[in-house]
Amino acid sequence: MKRGIITLFFLLIGIIFSNSAISQVANSGSPGILFSLDKLSTENFYKGKLNDSLYYIKFDKVEEDFAEGFYFVANNSVFAETHEFSINKKKKTYFVKFDEQTFEIKPDFIISNENIIGKYGVNDKFIKLFNRFRWSDYFEFKIETPEPLPKFPIRYKKPIFEVEIQKEVSYGKAEGYWESYPVETETYLEIIEKGLLSTVSKKELNLTMDIYTPKGDTVKHRPLIMFIHGGGFYIGDKKTEAMVEWCKYFASLGYVTVSINYRLGYKLVGQSVERAGYRGLQDAHAAMRFLVKNKDKYGINTDLLFVGGSSAGGVTSLNLAFMRNKNRPESSKKSLFYTDLGNIESSSNSIKANFKIAAVINMWGAVNDLKILENSNTSIISFHGDADKVVPIDYDYPFQDIKGNFSSVILEKMYGSLPIHIRAKELGLREELHIFESAGHSLHVDVDDNLNENFDFISEEVRDFLYEEVVGKECKIISNPATPFNRAMPFYETTCTHYKEIHWAIEGGIITGKKSNQVRVIWFDKATEHKLILSGCYEDGAGFYDVYEF
Repeated sequence: MKRGIITLFFLLIGIIFSNSAISQVANSGSPGILFSLDKLSTENFYKGKLNDSLYYIKFDKVEEDFAEGFYFVANNSVFAETHEFSINKKKKTYFVKFDEQTFEIKPDFIISNENIIGKYGVNDKFIKLFNRFRWSDYFEFKIETPEPLPKFPIRYKKPIFEVEIQKEVSYGKAEGYWESYPVETETYLEIIEKGLLSTVSKKELNLTMDIYTPKGDTVKHRPLIMFIHGGGFYIGDKKTEAMVEWCKYFASLGYVTVSINYRLGYKLVGQSVERAGYRGLQDAHAAMRFLVKNKDKYGINTDLLFVGGSSAGGVTSLNLAFMRNKNRPESSKKSLFYTDLGNIESSSNSIKANFKIAAVINMWGAVNDLKILENSNTSIISFHGDADKVVPIDYDYPFQDIKGNFSSVILEKMYGSLPIHIRAKELGLREELHIFESAGHSLHVDVDDNLNENFDFISEEVRDFLYEEVVGKECKIISNPATPFNRAMPFYETTCTHYKEIHWAIEGGIITGKKSNQVRVIWFDKATEHKLILSGCYEDGAGFYDVYEF
């Protein structure tokens, strides 16, 4: 043990010579070298073997004539028993102190930028009058520089981009009543009265979308989120505040986001409302076909297509992901009073493109038939108030807030988010349902239609849900054994297997070995904090970060 701390002084001399570009010094008869201790580094460890024991040495404080730090002998224990030391320079003499003992030292060595090879002499005074140096064998200590810990942008988790917007991008044309109906203060009756005048005849409508992209992004193909506004298939617009803010937020995380307009309006008779919902589905399908076809232009990864919406937009999002032509509502087909609306993919544009929706963001939406959930293994995250009268959370008629039993006359019962998720769980789909107690419709706005705290909550939950869709499980540090005990040196690993780069750092210990996604660690017994830090990135540049501490 004493030899280890004496070697510390030898290493100090070596570091100074390395900084001075001196590669060799005097032999064992040299009188010693003078230097300033404050030039020593406090960043590095020095590792070497003495008497078959592995020593680590670290400086914590350096001044012109003084230095101190600690050393330890590596073994298989989880905690290293650290020993403090100090070095003093007095005139032409160097003294090393540890364990209440002080030694006068003379070094003799050859150094390089990577290691120090040499020996040291300890002054044993002969009859307390004459200096006599007792010399060690030659040995080697290597300089260990901690790996710098890069911080990668936490793409898809934190806003890192400014956002560019391409407005009024046309994705198709179709015959309908109107494709945009922004409202602010109109009542149901005022809206219906205005709508009655507009449903006398149809006209050709230009269907458009706004596309939001991360400015300056170098990733060529990004996941896409297509947002669909609500409004009962009667009112609404792609530029409503919530749609715009969601598009901006997720584009700042690294997504391509889109908000679409689609055909709105219906006559208050028979199955007209359900047919309006089907036309909305056809338009949403056309919008997604347009985006898939132009994936290179807009930088879209077609393996990661997400769709989301509120109310009627939630209904359309669910249908886009799960409904197939075999599930078409009967009202969409030819009958005595109605023409055939055609298959889902047969309207609004002539683009032929297949796609699969990876996940749905369902905000207080519903479906007419739970059987459609069997058509795809699409993930679902939903938000719904348990007191919603517009689109009930369970199985019931929509628009129950309208007096006069209107809904049960012209509408069918629908399955809200609760039965949807019960069935999704039975089918083994990845699903997550957030129920808001005693809450009604349009959870994301207050009574004045201003975005509220629920908007932020929904944004964060969707962010985390989609993150797992995009990059998989978050990379975490796992301890092995789970609880460190002193008879076994622990190793730590990350749950990540699909990373591009991975880096480790430590506080209150030292990393003694690395292999693939594992590190072996010795912790310092006297450290006030013990932290192991993981930083890395995936193939698409998305960063990850985790800290293990105790």
